[in-house]
Order: sequence, then structure tokens, then C-alpha cells
Amino acid sequence: MERSMKTLLAKTVVAATLTGILLGLGGCVSEDQYQRLQTAYDQSQAQLAAAQAQLARLKHQMSSIEAQIAEDNRVLNAQHGGTAALLKERNALEARLAQLQAKYKKLLALAGQAPQLPQSVNNALSRLADEYPNLLAFNKKLGLLRLKSDLLFALGSTKVRPQAREALKDFAKILNMRAIADNEIRIVGNTDDVPIRRNNASIMNPTNWYLSTNRAISVMYVLKHYGVIDRRMQVAGWGKTHPIAANAPGHRGNPLNRRVDIFITPIKIKYNPYVPASEQVVSSGNNTDLTPASSTPMMTGGNGQ
Repeated sequence: MERSMKTLLAKTVVAATLTGILLGLGGCVSEDQYQRLQTAYDQSQAQLAAAQAQLARLKHQMSSIEAQIAEDNRVLNAQHGGTAALLKERNALEARLAQLQAKYKKLLALAGQAPQLPQSVNNALSRLADEYPNLLAFNKKLGLLRLKSDLLFALGSTKVRPQAREALKDFAKILNMRAIADNEIRIVGNTDDVPIRRNNASIMNPTNWYLSTNRAISVMYVLKHYGVIDRRMQVAGWGKTHPIAANAPGHRGNPLNRRVDIFITPIKIKYNPYVPASEQVVSSGNNTDLTPASSTPMMTGGNGQ
């Protein structure tokens, strides 16, 4: 029994370890795929954590049952009927463990379905995140570059700070690498739940919806300035509706929720006869052919901003 438990627990540890490994896999997904993957991934993490806690409780219960069985057999008293019941309970617990581990396999399989960016692009983005660790982070699994709004913009502003422009300039070079030169790029602004203060700046950004969208547009124009063809880029703003961490009580926000997420999608831009040739993207690449090496990194992002 003890050997069986150790085997089951070992499998559980392996399954949990696989979860961490799969989180590091590179990838890019379309918007719908990303939403499904992110939801499934978040759910799988919560279920895995709950299952691990449940496994620990089950192990403790089984240890107690084994001790009772040993004591019953040792004294050879009239507890034979009770021992049989305990054995039956133990068998039920083992069956439950098997079910949990089968569920692990399904969750882990789901977590590994994201398509992958070319390795040269992953390497370049990882190095970029290492170069600007306080400003941005790269998630290989989702093909996501996440920028902290607090370092991108002044409080309540949509103007990109000079130091952040340098990082976006380097990012634009990567976006124009031959391997992904015709991939679409989705730029999404997010805020926390701090309400917009009524001042001159709020005329352009009366709500967090406006602020998040206008910040995404500002990032798009910086990337365009540094050579990314605008037909590749789309912008969106989620306002306060997509937090990645709990906001402080009383609408006091959370820096983690103030961010701009940039996704490199698997969708390719096709030739459009109604668009000038100078604005078209060629499959072989429209700009730079960087050939990077390797590295790795994660991240965050008041005044509802």
C-alpha cells in the first residue's frame, strides 16, 4: 500500500512538474484561441492546485486507515468487520486518486496546445525582456509581450515615455524579422479599477475604456514610426474588465492590472488589391532579417491607469 501511495504521489509530482514545463512552451494564438487557452489554462491551474491539496489529504487519510488496520490485525479482536469497512474505504480512495490523475493528464494536454513562434523570434523576444526587465515580460506560450503601463505612460497619460520608446524601437525590429514579417499584431490596453479623475486630461479619456484604448493606439503609432506596417496592427482596450490580479478594496487598483499586452498572432496578412503596394506585406518579410540567439524571462502593468 505504501509503495502504491508513493508511486501515485510520484506521478502527481511529475504531472505538476509537467504543468510548469508546459507553461514555458513558446507560442502565439489568435484572439479567440488565446481567450480559450487562457481560460482553460487558468482553470487547469486552479484545478491542479486543488487536486494536489486533495491528494495530500487523501494520503493522510490512507495513512490513518493503514494504522487502524495494522492495530486491528495485531490485537485479533472483534474488529474484523470494521477492518473490512476500512479496507473498502481505502480502495475507494485509491480509485479517487486514479480519477484525479486521469484528470491531470487531460488538463496538461489542454495546456500544451498553443502553436509556436519560430525559435529565432522567441530568442529575440526573450533577450528583449531580459534587457528591459522592469518594463516588459515575454510569455512564449501565448506569443505575448506585456508592458507595464506605469513605466510606459505618466499617470493618466497616453503619451509613451522616451525610455519606453527605446524598448518599442527594439521590439519593432523583432516584429520585422523575416520569420514573422507578415504576422498580425494585436495591441490591447488594460487598466485597473481606479476611476478617472476629472481634469483636463480626462477630456480625451473620460473613462478607463478610453484610456486603455488610447494607450494601445499610442503604442501602435510608436511601432509604426519604427517601421512596422500599420496594416499588420490592430488595437483594442479592455479598460478595467480583464484584471490579472485582485484590485485593492475601494477601487484602489493594482499595478499588475495596468498594462499593455501585445500578441503576435498566427494570422498572416494577405495581399489586398485595394491597398497601395507600399503598404503591403510580403510573405518573405518586409524589413529586417535579424538572426538572434537565446535567453529567457514575466511581469505587470493606476489612477485606474
